Amino acid sequence: MKKKGRALTAVLLGLTMVMSLAGCGQKKESTADTAAAGSEAAKTEESTGEKSTSAEMETITLKLGFNGDFLTMPEAVLGAAENLNKKYEQEGKNIRIEFETDYQTIDNSEYHNNIVFAHKSGDAPDIFICDADVAGFVKAGCVLDITDVMSDAFVDGVFTPTMVAGKAYAMPFDLPLRVIYYSNKDLADIGWSQDEIDALPEKIRDGEFTLEQFMDLCSEVVEKGGAKYGLVHRPGAGNDFFDMLNAFGGQYYDKNGSLVFDEAGITRFFESIYENANTTKITPPNLNQLGWDTINKMVGTGEAFAYYGPMFSATYVAQAAGLETEEFAKNETFVLFPKSEYTDAPFATVAPQMMAISADTKYPDVCKDIFRELAGDSNSLLAKHAGTIYTLSCIKEANKNPEVTENPILKNVTYMADYARSVPAINNLSSLKSEMFTQIVSLELGQTTPEQAVADLKTQIELNVDNVIFK
Repeated sequence: MKKKGRALTAVLLGLTMVMSLAGCGQKKESTADTAAAGSEAAKTEESTGEKSTSAEMETITLKLGFNGDFLTMPEAVLGAAENLNKKYEQEGKNIRIEFETDYQTIDNSEYHNNIVFAHKSGDAPDIFICDADVAGFVKAGCVLDITDVMSDAFVDGVFTPTMVAGKAYAMPFDLPLRVIYYSNKDLADIGWSQDEIDALPEKIRDGEFTLEQFMDLCSEVVEKGGAKYGLVHRPGAGNDFFDMLNAFGGQYYDKNGSLVFDEAGITRFFESIYENANTTKITPPNLNQLGWDTINKMVGTGEAFAYYGPMFSATYVAQAAGLETEEFAKNETFVLFPKSEYTDAPFATVAPQMMAISADTKYPDVCKDIFRELAGDSNSLLAKHAGTIYTLSCIKEANKNPEVTENPILKNVTYMADYARSVPAINNLSSLKSEMFTQIVSLELGQTTPEQAVADLKTQIELNVDNVIFK
């Protein structure tokens, strides 16, 4: 869904900062490194050619770009910068940071393209939200190498999606997991005891309850009147479908981030998609036409028994169903993707939201300092972000914060971090994602067969994507 963007201006300055503006308006930086270092001895060159003294305050303005509904990520950046200002002052560094912010709520692909265009025109934000196509940003030359921001403060492996050719180009801000969730009420309505309901997550975790059994359960719930539909998913193209492909033993990338076309795995996945909509009818055949609001309400009210996707979608699900967080947490259970006859173990997929630093910024070191501040002394800001959108944190210490440990949803899923898979940046993934969804729509509408859908998908990938590994 596309929505109109909105621009805001956030100022992170105290009274002393305001007083310093008049002295900063005529300055330009002698070098980017000098401005970023914030050293007391750093000097700037004025337009008059005179040198500033060490006693003068230098105010720098960074642009912050964000795309999304919840503003806890950019708010964390602003808060960390405010804390960093205080540290700079205590350390005798004559630097003050302020921000111009641009917040939007548009399609991710559109925002990605806007960033690339802004980079080409020399007007990219200094710090901006980075979607999963990190490789695309790197190829376009938009993002700065921030490998030196990585540290032991982060959860192991969380930087994997940000890596291209062994270098990190974005900082994870959270540890959202893509999982399955289902309605406890629907199970009770078909006769499950509370003990049986409570035991199911552990059985899935231990590999005792398989994906095939879960699909049968989705059908049973519908057959016995517990729900109208047994399993639903997002209404548009997205990475969620790759998780179900993985659950059926399919592969879509290798260790080097190259795109893989796994014909056998895709066939199994497409067979399941077709069967769910046309045979067992646990998925509505016109699901792609329903829209997010309708699907979220179906999941939140139990009209649909199960859903697979990001855990933070629970925010929207609860809102659509008119439920408070605590009430929704009682109604819904979040579980791993169960093991199947084609896989060895259950799993969840790590899909961190990330922010990147523009390759064009004049202040790379200051931007990196803000990221380091978030990972360090200001990690409580990321804990607040995590608790707000129902996700674990990318920072180890933040996961000990009450914002996470006392959250009614998160407190029951912390074990999933041990089963989480991090997906690398994958070349040309957007092409496979788009073409795959085209076939999913046709399969659910009964307009094609699994075999024909696989053949058509393969043809499109062969024609339009380079450097694909076919297996």
